[in-house]
Amino acid sequence: MKPGTPLLTGLLIGGTLLSHHSFAAEWERSGGVSLNTFYSENICLSTDEPVGRSATTVTPTLRISGQGARANLSLNAAITYNYLADSSLECNVGQSALLTNRQAVIPSLRYLGELELVENWLTLESDAVVSRNPINPFAAGGTNRFDGRNNINITTQYGAGARVQRRIADNADLRLRYYHNEQQNAVSLFGDSSEDRGEFNLGSRQNGNRLSLGIAGRYSKFTFDPSELRPAFDNTLSSAEATAALQLVAGWQIEFLLGQEWNQFISTSPDIDGSYWDVGLRWAPIERVNVSLGYGERFFGRTPRMSVSYRHRRSTVVVDYARSLTIPRNLRASSQVSGDISGDIVVPEFDQLPGDPLTVNGEPTFIGDTPIINERLNVRYSYSARRSTITVRATDSRQLRTADSGEATFTDLNVVFTRSLSAALSGNIRVLVSEREGQGGNVGFFGQNSETWRAGVGLSRSLGPNTSMNLGYDYTRRDSDADFILNAFNQFEENRVTLSLQHQF
Repeated sequence: MKPGTPLLTGLLIGGTLLSHHSFAAEWERSGGVSLNTFYSENICLSTDEPVGRSATTVTPTLRISGQGARANLSLNAAITYNYLADSSLECNVGQSALLTNRQAVIPSLRYLGELELVENWLTLESDAVVSRNPINPFAAGGTNRFDGRNNINITTQYGAGARVQRRIADNADLRLRYYHNEQQNAVSLFGDSSEDRGEFNLGSRQNGNRLSLGIAGRYSKFTFDPSELRPAFDNTLSSAEATAALQLVAGWQIEFLLGQEWNQFISTSPDIDGSYWDVGLRWAPIERVNVSLGYGERFFGRTPRMSVSYRHRRSTVVVDYARSLTIPRNLRASSQVSGDISGDIVVPEFDQLPGDPLTVNGEPTFIGDTPIINERLNVRYSYSARRSTITVRATDSRQLRTADSGEATFTDLNVVFTRSLSAALSGNIRVLVSEREGQGGNVGFFGQNSETWRAGVGLSRSLGPNTSMNLGYDYTRRDSDADFILNAFNQFEENRVTLSLQHQF
């Protein structure tokens, strides 16, 4: 790790926070506190030894956002104190010592900040994320915010960088960027890591012309400290490419890309780099419709991609699909805030009742840090009527680890329906279906394949302009095809009742 980077990040964050006195035009601040009490008849998520237990959590929250001429900032933070983790509860469910981690205090943070240090020339940027993710995504626990299985890891990542953007002549733009980030995990099983990234882009503008050209280059070096599973090692991903875009008619554009990549990482295949290409078509007839389709090839095979968005007065649909190379550390710190994803579609997590603070959740992935080929489909849908709203999020991530050809599939379908029953009372119905499949080396110590069904109903009542109360009931059933001995650790049923009170300042 580089000892100076935390100080640099702190200076950039502090500088951006203070810069609003001089540069920002509009700033918004809000805070709140949530008190949550729940009772579970099976807090250990066990088939053979169900244990009933009640617990309480307290969560203060803070939100700050600002946008001005030379500084922008977005901060969403929460910290939860969980009384259950400080109790004497010990769940005898056979988890390995490396796969358990009790957390009484669970932070959640997503921060993005920019400060234009030299106008139209140099911009400083910084970011930070604190996300929650299961230690072992194939084992029970870790998906609820709180249970007795202690299958939870807290990932902290912060970074800082600088970019130079200049117009060259009248028809070209130059962009140079350097970025450094560091990541720590609460569980030593994962270890700490850092990334140094450099980017270069030079491209022409269309400016009424039908053809635009560009060149680009990227370099990323990931440095992994030693952990409980492996010694220290490095991964390097770098590439250079030429691009072209041809405007056919209004709303139609063809895109071309040809590049070469140079990589260094462990793989069972002798091919880990080489030339690549991509051809795409973009259609945007009106502002609320955007369709982008493409197909190409890299060293690991085909790379189809699709991005479709449609926005209407009452409904929005967003579909994304891609097959790409990534690093598990990037998925753990995906900076995805539950209920706040791209496409302006709010799909709350299953156990997030109306008014509950948003939490930052990483995406499920392997235990380990070698590169993976991730084929991912993301579908989001939202429809709002006068008194009712339905939101749907479906994700399917098929991951192949290059180091040992281990395979994993993570599939989730989350549906939330809310309806206003009166001026102060609303009801909700929630359904979540999750499937986990894995095979190969080190995909999970306690059962590789499982299916989880969760259903819940709830009521939310406003007690004032800034105060609300929620009452919810949830039922969860998890089935696993693990062998007889491990079934007790992977299969369970749970009934849970939750009462929460939120107040915004």
